[in-house]
Amino acid sequence: MIDVELNWLSRPLREDIADYLAAAKQRVGDFYVRHESNDTRGFVPSDYVTICQALRTIEENNLACGTAFCEWGSGLGVVASIAAMLGFDSCGIEIDGELFAESQELARQFEIPVEFIHGSFVPYEAEELIDVAFQENEGELRLTTHPDDAYQQLGQEIADFDLIFAFPWPNDEALTARIFDRFGSDGALLLTYCEKDSVRLRRK
Repeated sequence: MIDVELNWLSRPLREDIADYLAAAKQRVGDFYVRHESNDTRGFVPSDYVTICQALRTIEENNLACGTAFCEWGSGLGVVASIAAMLGFDSCGIEIDGELFAESQELARQFEIPVEFIHGSFVPYEAEELIDVAFQENEGELRLTTHPDDAYQQLGQEIADFDLIFAFPWPNDEALTARIFDRFGSDGALLLTYCEKDSVRLRRK
């Protein structure tokens, strides 16, 4: 994979996206209140404004080969919904049932044309990559590595997506990139959010 430079001038959000993000922020807060015991299922929201700026830059500069978008580990579905609002044919895959249900409800509230699947974004054929990742991280991965039929439910494969977004935990970053590199199509883009409030764009 090669890195793609992604520079943008910060601009005000579209009114509809700003309204959606305000509701999403409230829902994130409510989720954390319900899980005050720190049982937040590994859910950590990214900087949605930064990601929106990145997605808008990708769309306006035609950096993606097409409009097929997937968010891996979609949580409350915010990034997938923003992508849909920007014109991408968008979907998200989330393994946690409560987060999955919340993402569907939030998208319905704003009538956003986005599809969410309850399952794992890890494909069945990734066993070798998972084994290597466990060895490299001394058995410590935050990512749930059990595959399921998420892509069959979508009727798509990883290679069908032009742009994939993920916010991996540090121990999961290499595995996430390797899954994309192994199964993504040539020319596809991987956008990742980093802990230091930055994004990275790579092309296969």
